[in-house]
Formats: sequence, C-alpha cells, structure tokens
Amino acid sequence: MSNPPFTYKFYTTTAQAWDAMYQAILGAQKSIFWEIYILLDDTAGTRFVEALCAKAKVGLEVKLVLDAVGSLSFTAQSQKKLKEAGVDLVWFNALGLAWNPITWLNRLWRRNHRKVLIIDEGLAFLGGVNVEAEAANWSDLYIKITGKVVRPLLRGFAKSYIHALGPRKNVRRLLHPKLMVEFKEWRAKIKFITHSPVYASHRFLLKNLYYRALELAKESVTLVSPYYVPDKKFLRLIAEAKARGVKVKIILPWRPYHWFMEHLAQSFYNLTYRAGAELYFVKKMMHGKALSMDDKTGFVGSSNLTPRSFNLNEESGVFFSEEKMVKELNGILDDWQKEAVPFGDVSLKKQSWFGRLISWLANKLRDYV
Repeated sequence: MSNPPFTYKFYTTTAQAWDAMYQAILGAQKSIFWEIYILLDDTAGTRFVEALCAKAKVGLEVKLVLDAVGSLSFTAQSQKKLKEAGVDLVWFNALGLAWNPITWLNRLWRRNHRKVLIIDEGLAFLGGVNVEAEAANWSDLYIKITGKVVRPLLRGFAKSYIHALGPRKNVRRLLHPKLMVEFKEWRAKIKFITHSPVYASHRFLLKNLYYRALELAKESVTLVSPYYVPDKKFLRLIAEAKARGVKVKIILPWRPYHWFMEHLAQSFYNLTYRAGAELYFVKKMMHGKALSMDDKTGFVGSSNLTPRSFNLNEESGVFFSEEKMVKELNGILDDWQKEAVPFGDVSLKKQSWFGRLISWLANKLRDYV
C-alpha cells in the first residue's frame, strides 16, 4: 500500500497541544475554523485571542464557535475585541430566554463538547484539549492531522456554525460535496466522526463505537476517559468480553476535575471490576479520551465515557487502523498504565453519609452529566 495521504502527530499534555495549536494559528495563510467547548481569556487563552485577532486583521477568514456553557466565563471585553478585529464569533446554544421552558432546558442540556481546530482547510487538531489555565498541567490526548483527508471535518464545523445561528451563506461552500475528498485506498484506515444527537444518522455513532469494540475484540480493549459513568449494556459487554478471554483495561484519573463526577464514578468501580475489567488510576489529572482494540484499531476524540457524551453532546473524533498510528497510540496508553495504580491496590474509603447522598443524587442525574 502507498504512503498515507496525510501526516499526524500525537500530543500527550495540554501544554504541548497548546503550543502546537498556537504555532499553527500563527502560520495560517487563508483560514482558521475553531469549535471548542472551553476557551477562556485567562493566562492560557489570552495569546490565542491575540493571535486570532491578528490573523483576522490581515484578512484571513477566522470563524469561532464557542459553547455557551463551557466558555461562560469568556469575557465581554475579549468578545468585543475579537469581533472588532473581524473574527466571526458565534455561540452554540446561547443561554437566552425562551418562551417554552422545555425548549430552554433542551438547549441548556445539549452542549458542543468538540475541540476541533482547522487551519487552511488542510490541517486539523482534535481530541480532548480545552483552553483554560486550570488545565495547564494536565495529561491529555490531542492529535494533529495534515492533508486533504481532514476535509470532512469542515462539514461538521459548518453545521455547528449554522446551529449556533451563524448565517448559512457564510459556510455554504464548506457543505459542498466536492470538499468531501475520499481516498478509496485509505477509507477503511482513517475516518472522522462528528457525533450529533440532532441527526438520526449520527445519534448513536459514539456509543456504538465503544459497544462494537467490546463486542468484536478478540484479545484486548483499552479505554481512557477522565469521567466514567457506564450503562448496564456497557458493563454486560465487559463481562461477555472477559468470558471470551478478552483483556479489558480502563485508565482513569484517581481524582477527576469535578468532585461530583468523582463521587459518581466511584459508585461504578466495584461493578466494573466484578464485570471483569482491569481498572488503573493515574495520580494526576488525565483528560484524554481514547480507545484501542486488539492493537489493530484506535480512536481519539472528545467524548467521555458518560451518557451525556453518548446521548446529548456534539462530539468529534478520529477512528483509525493505520498500523503505525495504532502502535503509537498504544505506546502512549501503555506509558499511562505504567504510571497508574491498579484498582486492586487501591483502598476505597468508606463513604460518609454526605458522600453517599451525593452518589445517590449523582446516579439520579447520571443521564445528564
């Protein structure tokens, strides 16, 4: 088989990814399209705001889709600065008033959790990386892919832009079928996933990806997520995989960033362990989201192992079976596992009455977190 029509690079810390993204923005020649869950204009995000303004001022097409909840603290001052520079900024599911409370709640719950940066329509970053100072020292997983093969991501960006009430005419060309470049030889080797509950054809893409990995695996499945809220079918598939002799490993942070999610995840550790999975806890905050099956296929994206990611959020990722990419991803996951503490070596403290109350409440809200 010929060489792939793209190049790639993995980043395993937030800081590494930020530097690469910043340099790519500075090097942009024609366009910058960015949809992101959290972009804050703090000590981490200020340089990105400045770079986007500078590029827009010299005539580049700069479009930015921010999630209205994730980027809630993005200041009005920076918004004004971006718009005055010529940046086309729109908000995904803005939290304005609505006459129908059900409509308002639906908009509140549905978030754009993607982190996709596209430069000059031929270079893309995607994975789990947000831009906020608190994440500066986290482990994370982001991938840069260069080549026309990234063009399907343009369509996903355009749809997010339109949903965020950006004028359709501004992105109509990004929806054109001619941009959906296909490399028949590599179609089975790399595929971009844009998950959206709005479209019936996309609604179960991510959930089915994880389910199918557990169903089809013959030797191993390794999963990485910062937040962990499995459903009954997921646990059943782990047990069935274990019965077939498949080794299932799940790598999680011991202290997730959100304390509420920590209490919720802890209520599933014993269930998951009894189902047959090996659990490993990384001591520092690990925000990556990935899947590897049988050392033959891999996935890197923005989705957590939670009902919200599977059922409510806009998410994105890349699925691949290119041998070198899978091998490199497995090396990253192996390194994280070596640094982690196995579940059998962890002593779970008995929860206080308050902890039990929080876990009970979290379970009642599990479909929305």
